Amino acid sequence: MKSNEGGLWTITLFATNEIPSVVVTYVALIMFLQMGMGVAMSTLFAALLLLPWVGQPLMRRFLPGAEGGRMWLHMAEAMITAMLLTFALTMDNGKWWSVGMLMGISVLSAWHDLQARRYYKRRTMHAREEYHGLLRTLSSQMATVLTYGLMIMAVGVLQIYFRQRAVTYSWSLGCYILAGVYLLLAMANVLLLRTPGNMPMPVAQRWPWQRKGWAIQALLLGAMLLPQGLMFYSRTIFLLARPQHGGLGCTLQEVGFAQGTIGVIAFLLGVAMGRAMQHRYGEERMHSPLVICLGLSPMVYLLMTHCMPAGLWTLSVYTFMAQLFFGLGLNACRKYIECISGERYQNAVNPLYIPIISLCLVLPMALSGFMLEGMTYGRFFLIDALCAPVAWLGLLLFYKVTR
Repeated sequence: MKSNEGGLWTITLFATNEIPSVVVTYVALIMFLQMGMGVAMSTLFAALLLLPWVGQPLMRRFLPGAEGGRMWLHMAEAMITAMLLTFALTMDNGKWWSVGMLMGISVLSAWHDLQARRYYKRRTMHAREEYHGLLRTLSSQMATVLTYGLMIMAVGVLQIYFRQRAVTYSWSLGCYILAGVYLLLAMANVLLLRTPGNMPMPVAQRWPWQRKGWAIQALLLGAMLLPQGLMFYSRTIFLLARPQHGGLGCTLQEVGFAQGTIGVIAFLLGVAMGRAMQHRYGEERMHSPLVICLGLSPMVYLLMTHCMPAGLWTLSVYTFMAQLFFGLGLNACRKYIECISGERYQNAVNPLYIPIISLCLVLPMALSGFMLEGMTYGRFFLIDALCAPVAWLGLLLFYKVTR
């Protein structure tokens, strides 16, 4: 394979990979809230949509052979397009139908992610990894901004325009537009994706548990991610809740701009800065600072409950800080995931990264809505923020004992 081949296929491949995952990860919660499901049930069902991503290691055992890789990518994209169009057409069928449709999109999205990563690995085997890696990251983040940022803002504008039939009709139009964009990208993949040649195909392997210490590492990772899991959905609920209920009363346009645009950019910068610091100063030296950064993110929302933002730009600054800390701190999780998965993926992109992170987040994400129904936002974010020092203390004691 030529090392100087164009990278347009990388952009279209990972844009189609990211759009449906953003729908089930971020957009679904707002849909459920506006459909009247209530805070507790909305967070519960939104968290359940992550289960297909937790089950990715099991899906890997059923990956098709090398000859069918590209064909299965196209089939998954066609099915996702059909699901988005069907969802847009049948959104009036009720909230349970919506949950089922979004679960189907989540399953297809998790399957497409496995296929896309395998295809990418084969096609870039003899290409410039840095070049394609940059395109891959930028494509994924642009797709996130398009879906979580621009789509949410567009739906907010449509709800103002259509008024009485605002909720379902506006979301239906938003899904139509998204399905059209996704169809164009899928058609581009038909033209741009080609068979990567006669290259060896990675064999799907079983979940590679480390024989010693993986349970402790999993417990430490879960404690580190607990504040983020509790905050993941509650931050959006806090922004959308009316001021008389303790929230900020933000519009969908404000949420789309602050979290779906500014927040995504901040998260990307945080991840990039964290990796750069690890490469320059070493993972061991940067581990403690990055763990602290991970715990600072919920403290920003605690600050917001006491010093509420006066406008959109102040809200954007708060969101930028919270997501920057999250992106920085997420780099600290790699050490624990590598210990859990063993030495097999030490020098490669770890395919267990997303499933393990999702597994650690699902339970606190699901429980956060039930907690919010029984307390104020200030008390909730105080409890959330206090979980971080507890995790820091646990990590400190663990390292004191093991050294």
